[in-house]
Amino acid sequence: MGQIYGGLGPMVNAILWVHVVIFVIFVGLRLYTRIAVLKSAGADDYLIALAMVLHIVYTIFVTIATTYGLGQLFVDVGDPDAYFTAVKFEVFSQVAGLLAIGVGKCAVGVFLLRIVLYPVQKAFIWACLGITVFITLFASVTVVVQCIPVQKTWNPTLPGTCWLDFSKVGLTVGSWFVVADFCFAILPWFVVWGLNMKRKEKLLVACGLSLGVFAGVCGIVRTVALNGLNAKEYIHDTVPMLIWSATESTVTIMCSSIPVLRPLYVRFRYGSKGDSSTDPKSSSYKMPMYGNHSGRKYGLGSKQGTAGAGDDLEAHTVSPDDKNNRTVITYNAGNTSEESILRDTRVQPVDGAQSGGIRRTDHVRVSYEKSSEHTGGSE
Repeated sequence: MGQIYGGLGPMVNAILWVHVVIFVIFVGLRLYTRIAVLKSAGADDYLIALAMVLHIVYTIFVTIATTYGLGQLFVDVGDPDAYFTAVKFEVFSQVAGLLAIGVGKCAVGVFLLRIVLYPVQKAFIWACLGITVFITLFASVTVVVQCIPVQKTWNPTLPGTCWLDFSKVGLTVGSWFVVADFCFAILPWFVVWGLNMKRKEKLLVACGLSLGVFAGVCGIVRTVALNGLNAKEYIHDTVPMLIWSATESTVTIMCSSIPVLRPLYVRFRYGSKGDSSTDPKSSSYKMPMYGNHSGRKYGLGSKQGTAGAGDDLEAHTVSPDDKNNRTVITYNAGNTSEESILRDTRVQPVDGAQSGGIRRTDHVRVSYEKSSEHTGGSE
């Protein structure tokens, strides 16, 4: 076994397990932020936790494959049985890897469902999610059953037939993952750009929600590396694909978690209560709630009020069935006072319009400032 393990195998193990550590750190911080800090864990958080488990399974299968010669040429492995066993565990790893990437993309889409404003945007996200689920499941199954009997998938010397060229499936799936990444990265710009904010503030918020573009870049590199699926030296030439698959999965989770981790950063910086009461410029520093669903509600059918500094409002959209719908996004105003975009939103019918008709939305921005003691005489 000492001669079989070698070549690119040790490098693959080192890179993939570093990815696992990064993956676990970001998922752990995200879950802590959502559960302990915000107390608003959602479906996207659970999907990311599932993606983490699948990513670890993927890495375990690749590690086992390296002990049978993954990363080496056939002549270096020497033992055909060990070589085909390495191929088998690599095929199993591809199943877990495809599922990990697909679940990660779905988590990003579900997160965006929390902040989008219009039904057409939600429909677009659901369409992307549906396609992602379908092609992920299809690829995860066909990567194993592309040959009959199944054992011929990793041992071409066995009698049987292969009814599918999986390299074409892999290229299709990889291309779609790239499209999904860029769609999910571009969509927040349409949500944020229509808000009544300064251009600089729009850029900051939109960029924070569009980091998935980096996952798209990794996906492009991974898709190019899929050419190794047709290589004769399978367990050697597919090493770049294995590495970039792990990278794409990890970067997807990192980029989708960074906006969510801001409340944890605020708590760490300003104390366990998440405020900066010691700062003379502000009485509180409220954390931004990207996609939080536990805020106050303002609108038809509710008591109208004014949200104070840093109040967290729930993300809604106007619909015929819910008259209290609207969208709220928070951002850092650049000082110790956190402002909330669309802080108080009142939705009113226009000229007697019925439910589902044209509505007028009044956006009221309320600023909050701690009053300071006067050192001089009053006027």
